[in-house]
Amino acid sequence: MPKAIIQLWILVGYFMMAVPAHAMNDPLNTLVQDLRFHGYVDNYGNVKLRFSPITTLPAGLKTQGYLDIEASDISRLPRGLDIGGYLNAANTPLTRLPRLKVGGYINLSNTAVTALPPNLVVRGDLSLVNTPLTTLPRRLYVEGNLYLTNSPISALPDDIYVGGNVYIRGTNISSVDPKLRIQGRVLPPPNQ
Repeated sequence: MPKAIIQLWILVGYFMMAVPAHAMNDPLNTLVQDLRFHGYVDNYGNVKLRFSPITTLPAGLKTQGYLDIEASDISRLPRGLDIGGYLNAANTPLTRLPRLKVGGYINLSNTAVTALPPNLVVRGDLSLVNTPLTTLPRRLYVEGNLYLTNSPISALPDDIYVGGNVYIRGTNISSVDPKLRIQGRVLPPPNQ
């Protein structure tokens, strides 16, 4: 047998073992396989939809790696989204962020996001630069830096945690309670 045919049979066998038969007709699995076929999913489970024509994502989508939808036409993220790496949604028409799991940073710069879910946990930086967001959610937990530059936010919630710096240039924040759990600095320092 030619080497190419043997490799093809090995590949078919791999997919038959890796994807159970009952899941092959599952719409979510079909979408993921289509995304992989068209080059939007790499071998590490990263989903790259930058500038793609895709406008919606299915409920229950789970990525092993990051989800990058920057500059796409995706205007709504599904409930139950589980992202193993970071979420880059900069320059999209998103208006809100649903409850989701993200294993890295979240970039919402230059979006129309006006609401974040309560108890949001961000395992890296959170960028809300140039968004119309006016308030931060209760119990916001950010392990990295919090970027609020050029947003109309006027106060930080009492129960916030930020493991890095908070950048407030261009916001309406005029003072920051020194008792807040901010491990880094507030930059630039507010007029107190």
